[in-house]
This record gives sequence, C-alpha cells and structure tokens, in this order.
Amino acid sequence: MSKKTNIAFVLALTSLGFVAAGTTPAMAYSCGAQFKSANKIIAEAEGLVTKDTDSRILAMIAEAKGIAQAGIISHKKANQGHTGDVGKFMHGDSVRKGKWAQSLATQAIFLMSGETR
Repeated sequence: MSKKTNIAFVLALTSLGFVAAGTTPAMAYSCGAQFKSANKIIAEAEGLVTKDTDSRILAMIAEAKGIAQAGIISHKKANQGHTGDVGKFMHGDSVRKGKWAQSLATQAIFLMSGETR
C-alpha cells in the first residue's frame, strides 16, 4: 500500500469512529421514541379486539401494556439523578422494554388480522 492509501484508510477509520461514537448515545437514549411507538402499536392492537378475540391474544396485549408501563417507570428512575453505570443500565432497560412491548403488540396484531409488519 502506498503512503496516500494508508493515510486515506486511517482517515476513513477515524471518521467512522467519530460517526459511531456520535450515534451510539442517541440510540441508547431513545426511550421516549420506543414508548411512543409501543403505545401506538398497542392502541392499534386494541382497536382490532372483538368480543370473539381469543383470551391468549388479550393477555398478550395486556402484557405488552404492562411491559411498556414498566419501561416508562425504568426511564423515570434513570432520570432521577442516576449517572454512570446505573443510569446507562436503567435507560437500556427501558429501551429494551419498549421494544419488547412493540414486539408483543405486533404479534397480537398478526394473530388477529394476519397482517405482517
């Protein structure tokens, strides 16, 4: 490799590192967006419920609502002065719960309507 190629390679890796470092915290603290999306999908699933809906699907929707609420509580706890590892854990936990609630609600929609996402 020539010297110019080496310099270009190092610059590319350095800029990639800056981009990755800049987006990681934003992705880690996306709690609010996760809950907004989860609540939207849960509401959509609740809109498909009929009197003949299987009780297992109703339980899945209720579980999704509970997990989303637990994630909101984790998010509030993370914002109560927790910094460092505890704050990171609490935010990560709340993001995970938001995604989990979305997944359960999406499964319920699929089971009721056959619609995939």
